[in-house]
Amino acid sequence: MPPPHPQPTVTHTHLSLFDPRALVLALQEGSLEHVQLQKGLFMGEIAHSQSSQCRTDWGHYNLALLCQGNLSPGWITIGISLHGDGPWHVQGEKHCNGDIILYTAGSEMCISLPPNAQWLCIQVPRQRLDMLGLRLPPNTSVLHLPGRLTPETAIMLRRLAAVLGPQREHSPHAALSEQMHEDLLQIIWPELARRWRLPTRSTVTRRHSRQVLLQSVRHWCEEQGDSPLRMDVLCQELDLPIWQLERTFRQSYGVPPQRLLTLHRLAKARCDLLSTHERVTQIAMANGFWHLGRFAQLYKDYFCESPSETARMHRQ
Repeated sequence: MPPPHPQPTVTHTHLSLFDPRALVLALQEGSLEHVQLQKGLFMGEIAHSQSSQCRTDWGHYNLALLCQGNLSPGWITIGISLHGDGPWHVQGEKHCNGDIILYTAGSEMCISLPPNAQWLCIQVPRQRLDMLGLRLPPNTSVLHLPGRLTPETAIMLRRLAAVLGPQREHSPHAALSEQMHEDLLQIIWPELARRWRLPTRSTVTRRHSRQVLLQSVRHWCEEQGDSPLRMDVLCQELDLPIWQLERTFRQSYGVPPQRLLTLHRLAKARCDLLSTHERVTQIAMANGFWHLGRFAQLYKDYFCESPSETARMHRQ
């Protein structure tokens, strides 16, 4: 069990543009990669808080995003899809507003968030779930618990959001923060109990096979990072039919592979522009964009500023 935090804290992150570096820490003790899936000026807010027995990350993004990476190695993570203008894609499955997903410590998260996504992630020591008799079978790292929040739960979460969420007016003092975190857990436990259903063996096997395929694609793209992206070459190298690739990506992320992999490269190029002093041309070619005019236009379409403007902002 992780050591308790002696002083409850609440911090706030406000984003007025897509910044992959800041979003890496969207969940505490996690390392997350983000890809902007929708054209437009990105805006987001995340409130981070922690007490002796609970940590929360409460966020709101205006544009669709892909979020993937490793979660805290020492805490169970409980994610709630509070609201979004469309379906969520979580670990290769379609989710709805109100669904809950539970991750064991150190699990890999992969979520495609819809526009105007509002979400809540709660991290607790594993012992808290064990005390309730909520145990996952061996080799199961993710549990999907579908359903709608009860009206009473929704009302209580709105009340707590006024203290711990991104829209709060003042930071709570230590005693109030501690009490609000404990109140939050007492709201969540009945929701977990009401929905608790362990996954079948076939579900676990299917999810694992899909994850292996997606990891193979990701590794291949990383190795070919400075080459133009071609689906026919990818399929040939991985001995993978295009229909299977298309179906897996649409099921897992809600977008076709060509588009997602291109946007992944755009996100990496933006991160490089915001963190290095290399020339725009060098960064574009290092990320597989050899047609510089097309790169500049695509970049501006998605991020509402040119690559040179991003580089200038970093230098200033």
